[in-house]
Amino acid sequence: MSPASHTLPLSLLRTFILLSSLLLALSACRVDGGYSVSDLTLERDGWDSVNVTVAFVHNGVLGGSAAASPEEFAVSLFDSRFDTLYAGSDTIIAVPDASLLDGEALLVEVCGTFGKAVVCEQKGLRASSKRIRVRQRIDYPQNGDIERGNYDFDFVVERQVWNSEEWETIDRSRDVRGFVLAYVDGFEEEGVKIPFGRRTGRFNLARLDNFRDFRYYLRSKLLEENEARVRFAVYAGLGGDEVRVADDEKIIRKKAREIRELEAGYFVEQAAREILGRLTSFFGPSRSYVYLDSWQFVEGERHYTIDIELTWSSSFFRQRWYRISGTLRVDENGGGASFLRMRGNERGIERWHDRIDGNELRLGDLEPRPEADTRFSFHDED
Repeated sequence: MSPASHTLPLSLLRTFILLSSLLLALSACRVDGGYSVSDLTLERDGWDSVNVTVAFVHNGVLGGSAAASPEEFAVSLFDSRFDTLYAGSDTIIAVPDASLLDGEALLVEVCGTFGKAVVCEQKGLRASSKRIRVRQRIDYPQNGDIERGNYDFDFVVERQVWNSEEWETIDRSRDVRGFVLAYVDGFEEEGVKIPFGRRTGRFNLARLDNFRDFRYYLRSKLLEENEARVRFAVYAGLGGDEVRVADDEKIIRKKAREIRELEAGYFVEQAAREILGRLTSFFGPSRSYVYLDSWQFVEGERHYTIDIELTWSSSFFRQRWYRISGTLRVDENGGGASFLRMRGNERGIERWHDRIDGNELRLGDLEPRPEADTRFSFHDED
């Protein structure tokens, strides 16, 4: 008889082969679950430091994990521009909060090294809330000139006290930068931006963008209402976005006719001395008279036109009388003065031709009347 034969069912054979292959694979290569950060905690008891607590684990192949200690450990602190504020292995690190922006976003990164593997984790925090206060003095228009002014700022920088509604001063006033927006009331979008980087300074609006629109609305208000409100909004920051921290206002009024007449007379006195100095002898006139016949202030061009007559006598040998008349033109601030001769007696015209080429004498800049502003009267709005 042939020996008895024993065979396995096909389904059991397949199961046996599958289990054998799996056991063979596991015995040939153990799969490592790797390392990870199980916990990262940031604790603070103030704005100027942070306590970093971190835990690493080794993850098993079939689940489960065990605490692990890295061979090397590193902590980094970055600001919102990803500049490094700290790099080392300390777990209590200093935060330069006073030098940071208002509520600036910060990032803490911890990394552990396990052989060739580096495991990292990140967590965010924020700097303190900060604010800027200012006591401002804005002098505008300077010497009556609507183009010019100056400013004097006293900035105070504060941060919010930790876990409190109170504020404390920090030494950052020198870091304040920003701009002043000057605009005619009701026309803020047509305002002029005056940048500043120092506590005190001067400005010339005519050199800045939008000045033509600003000047147009200012003159329109003065012509229509005889006064205009010019507002100054102070925007300041510590290197981030500037915020509005203060407002100032000046009320500018057209000058009364009586003040204009005094100014015209003051210009005539100076112009007459200059003209007579050019036309008379070395010893000067024995007698002289200056007549202001009429005057006009041209609002659109901001200058005076003044009709004057000059009469003088010479007694070097015998008394002779000279007379000329013409128009003095001078800007409101005294600049660009000139005299255009129109008429005169025979001696006066002859003397003019002897001493002066042409009919116009340029006088340069005259001094504005010191007792009043040269263009507008103004006061601070309380």
